[in-house]
Amino acid sequence: MAGNFVYTEEQIHRYFDRVRLPSSSRHVQVGSLSPERQLETLIVLQKHQLMQVPFENTVLHYSWHRVIDLDPEHLFDKIVCSHGRGGYCMENNTLFHIILRTLGYSVYMVGARPYDKDLSRYGGLTHCLNIAVINGSRYAIDVCFGSRVPVLPLRLQDTAVQRHSDPGQMRVRYDSISQALSPDQKWWIYEHRKDIESPWVPQYSFADSEFLFDDICCINWAPAKSPSSFFTQKVVVVKFTTENEVYHGDRKLESIVDKGLAGTKADTGAIDGALILDGNRLRWRKRGDVVWEQELSSETERLDIMSRYFGIAFAPRDVKAIVGTAAAITRLPRLHLQ
Repeated sequence: MAGNFVYTEEQIHRYFDRVRLPSSSRHVQVGSLSPERQLETLIVLQKHQLMQVPFENTVLHYSWHRVIDLDPEHLFDKIVCSHGRGGYCMENNTLFHIILRTLGYSVYMVGARPYDKDLSRYGGLTHCLNIAVINGSRYAIDVCFGSRVPVLPLRLQDTAVQRHSDPGQMRVRYDSISQALSPDQKWWIYEHRKDIESPWVPQYSFADSEFLFDDICCINWAPAKSPSSFFTQKVVVVKFTTENEVYHGDRKLESIVDKGLAGTKADTGAIDGALILDGNRLRWRKRGDVVWEQELSSETERLDIMSRYFGIAFAPRDVKAIVGTAAAITRLPRLHLQ
């Protein structure tokens, strides 16, 4: 159903408000725009989606049902109508796919295999992204892959180095993957490097053909239900920040990130960092380096952090759902050794 589903014009305007899209980029249809303007609009859409809609898996920990629902109307209600909420890969990228289709972009979804740097191998199909076609050129559009997600449309041009958030760079290679038995089977391989002197690190490989909505629903089950999935083991929230949100040492996050999330000139700057909640640790990365880090000691503290910096709040029943699980932050009793 989602393959042909589009949102109403009223819903599109609500989405524009949700991501704080500038009035100059609020086109309800892009068909009449030049290819250059279509690409410019896509760049702004992706940036504001990344800045305002977090990559988060909280429904797997702070809900009684722990179900990731990809129904288009449910995604709209959760992400657009609920303040601060986002989703993980299949949720955010599916919503963004429907938004782009509604606006008139030529776009389709593909499945992807994340790369495990520790094991030097690709895993199964547990990620997805969009491919947009503008004037014959194809661009990988991903709005949900942690801090290494492409923050700009990534043109599918073999080995061409493209700008990520400064000083980072990104590229794609069209090649076979390391553990494949048939070297003739090619995938696009997305790679990132911290700066020009750092090595290229694969992030994921993705297919060169369209995946149906039913395929995306199948991909959705493994990260949401597998006991070996890190999504089921810990709370993760990622939201991108810009160059106009500056670290001032002892002032830390209080007067900087708060202002950015409240809607100041931060929206006008280029993305150069990310605020990351990783289990019981909050950190802020800028230009590839961690500039601030804090360890959280309780669920109360984590809930406060999610509300203050990401705008995410839960009903009391949902807060109780994490109690006693592996992802909960618990205080360990102090041991007195004789």
